Amino acid sequence: MSREHHRNALPESFQLEEYLVDSVLGHGGFGITYLAKDTNLEQWVAIKEYLPNDLAVREGLSTVYAKSTTDETAFDYGLERFILEARTLAQFHHPNIVRVIRYFKANRTAYMVMEYIEGESLSMRIKRCPLNEEELLDLVLPLLDGLEKVHAAGFLHRDIKPANIILRLDGSPVLLDFGAARLAIGQRTTDLTSIVTPGYAPFEQYDSKSPQGPWTDIYSLGAVMYCAITGKAPPDVIGRYKRDNMPRAEEIGAGKYRLQILRAIDWALALDDEARPRSIVEWREALLAEPLEILPPRLQKAFPTHQAAYRWFSVAMLTLALGVPTLYSIYLEIKAPGTLKAAVAEWFAPEINEQEIRDLIGRFFAAYDQANVDELLVLYSETVDYYNFGKVDKSTVKGDKISYFNRWPQVHFELAGKIDFSPAPQGGQRVIFDLLFNTNNPHARDSDSRSKKGKARHEWVLKREGSALKIIMERQKVYYRHEKAN
Repeated sequence: MSREHHRNALPESFQLEEYLVDSVLGHGGFGITYLAKDTNLEQWVAIKEYLPNDLAVREGLSTVYAKSTTDETAFDYGLERFILEARTLAQFHHPNIVRVIRYFKANRTAYMVMEYIEGESLSMRIKRCPLNEEELLDLVLPLLDGLEKVHAAGFLHRDIKPANIILRLDGSPVLLDFGAARLAIGQRTTDLTSIVTPGYAPFEQYDSKSPQGPWTDIYSLGAVMYCAITGKAPPDVIGRYKRDNMPRAEEIGAGKYRLQILRAIDWALALDDEARPRSIVEWREALLAEPLEILPPRLQKAFPTHQAAYRWFSVAMLTLALGVPTLYSIYLEIKAPGTLKAAVAEWFAPEINEQEIRDLIGRFFAAYDQANVDELLVLYSETVDYYNFGKVDKSTVKGDKISYFNRWPQVHFELAGKIDFSPAPQGGQRVIFDLLFNTNNPHARDSDSRSKKGKARHEWVLKREGSALKIIMERQKVYYRHEKAN
């Protein structure tokens, strides 16, 4: 067993209650974790000592003191939160959340006794090579289950990163080192740089006034998944706010992972907390939106194929595939003459090209600049899959646009970056582009929210109807927004 040395740590063979300190397992800015032997039960445990480097020092072999009288308040408050964290974690009995056995006070500080888990950290595992899709899901799904229970109890982790995830010898993950004491000290000292892990902390952890919730941990776990497929952490969120040129998981992992998984990672890493999933349940549904296109080996055994049966099944499916649409087309033509003609016209319509898409975006932006609802409605099909409304007709779209312009009579959009387009599963072209927005309401009573600016990702599905392109689906995710006082 390799031994790590730390000048501020308790010495080897130090007796701490019924525990005999063996060695240092790890250390950080807020404490030291030891491997120790429980002399009563004759088993190994991990003991975390509350010792924030910026606030406290050790004198002699064991006693911990605040560095100065001005540090005492923050030290004591962090100590209370450390104990609360131990009490809270002791309530959870989940195979993927570290089990807290007990806590106690000694040496003018506190200690948290946890199960000792043999294995390696996820950060060490990722250094060897990125995880494949099966390994990625085996990692994240158990952690989501554990986090869901933690969130249901009103608690957050606040420091999810590869170094805080241990892989047991059987490969199952365990989440360690919750950040309650770290957050408490940051709130009291405003030393935010010492309480966050760049790349894994969302913006709200840099801003004490921003609300935190499940979406905070979701960002961090999304960053862990991003690191697991790329081999490196995402860029720090502060840098992304200045210029968000982070390659999307959907681009990096194309062809290696299911599209739904990659999009779920990108969704979790949205800069604006309001644009992220609000709960573990919502995010898990996005990750598992569709069954695996290629079953992993362990599931393939559960579905043996029989060649003869498969051949007959294929013939039957082919017959249905050819016969049912033909019969249905005849039925529609009898019911509504002209339907078949329109369908044939759509089949032989020319492909949608980039210039047409750019022209449509230009008309869309111009209509918003002029707050022209009628001009906007021309761009939409008669039935639209519209934001959270679902499939609606134009009257719903019209009402929403009117409501928007009543709130923001002055709107300006600018294209930010390239336009991505690809065939959509439902037909037509799926178009994704980023835009910068600047909205203003000079008549608003609240001067602090008269103007907003920010960045959003816009998504369309376009279809050709006759000679015109029409929007048949529209979504938007806001990366970030700033309120400007006038």
